[in-house]
Amino acid sequence: MYSSEDQLQAAVDDLLEAPREPGAAGLKAARLSGVKELYMMLTGDRDLYGGFYADRVQLATTATFPGLVKNAMNKIVAHQWELLGAAGYDWWERIVSVEHFDTLNQITGVLVGTVGALPAVAEGAEYTELKIGDSPETADFGKYGGYIPLTLELIDRDNTRKLRQYPRELAKAGLRRVSGLIAAVFTEAVGLGPTMADTGTLFNATAITTAGGHVNYLTTALAAAQWEVVCQAVYNQPLLISHDVGYIGTGPKMAINPRYMVVPRALELTAKKILYPNWENLANIHSENLQQGRMGDVVVVPEWTDATDWAAVVDPALLAGIVVGERFGIMPEIFVAGDELSPAVFMNDEHRIKVRHFVAVLVQDFRALHHSVVAG
Repeated sequence: MYSSEDQLQAAVDDLLEAPREPGAAGLKAARLSGVKELYMMLTGDRDLYGGFYADRVQLATTATFPGLVKNAMNKIVAHQWELLGAAGYDWWERIVSVEHFDTLNQITGVLVGTVGALPAVAEGAEYTELKIGDSPETADFGKYGGYIPLTLELIDRDNTRKLRQYPRELAKAGLRRVSGLIAAVFTEAVGLGPTMADTGTLFNATAITTAGGHVNYLTTALAAAQWEVVCQAVYNQPLLISHDVGYIGTGPKMAINPRYMVVPRALELTAKKILYPNWENLANIHSENLQQGRMGDVVVVPEWTDATDWAAVVDPALLAGIVVGERFGIMPEIFVAGDELSPAVFMNDEHRIKVRHFVAVLVQDFRALHHSVVAG
């Protein structure tokens, strides 16, 4: 069963070229000529005073002009987000863990140390306390957004094509913001990354048994042999037991190979020749045999401008090095401020299309990440 509001929303979706609601694909809806017709039908504001005139309204409905436009725009954002992701801006989804949070409180990483190996207990002897610690990494939510004016002039000119572009641009801005925040984890502090709770930078070559030592930083160019060196370094990382003296770096081997080779566009072909042997010429038999069957995938980062730096990342399903927190969804939300009687409509002759995005990026575990910063 469909209501008149469903038909009207379908008509607005068609006007702005937004995907219809699920199940509404076969719903018959009158075709709107443009945004001006929609505005006049719902507000009766023929003289563009910026008000609501019930005696002139052509449609008796509980739906409002701002509400219908907002609903269609949010669908366009979701669709555009998907299209941009397919074009490569969802690269980060493969190397991070996305988690929902119910408040905007500071995020605390949840990384509990392992026991290591259970100690022997002699007959009749007392059990000893097992040493186990945690990682206190934190991150704050950032709020991003702004607004675009939907002016009465735009409505009077019936500039529907321009209105269709607004949510697409907002989707691009939101996706690129997330992409940029995650890319910056690797480029901050000239490739050393943010400073972690153990006082060490995310990427460093300091011994793992030293406080703040992560031994996940090299300076060698990308090549098949060097990828193997990095894989071994990640595989041999010790699991966390505790940050206390005497326990740092003493856990058992993580024993997980990196899944993703993360590169700038300039290294994409080089990376694919290493991980996908068929891309290499047939004469390079040693390279093909060396990498044959190794799990791996190439991830290209649009924001990276250095043509030689690269990274390795463990599958976040096995070990999440980076966590992206979202509060109201990973995509930005669109609101249309107020209604036909909003002060902005009267004072500025505009409906305000606001976009809001809450995102937090938490670096939780350095063991899942390795960075190679090559002097250029």
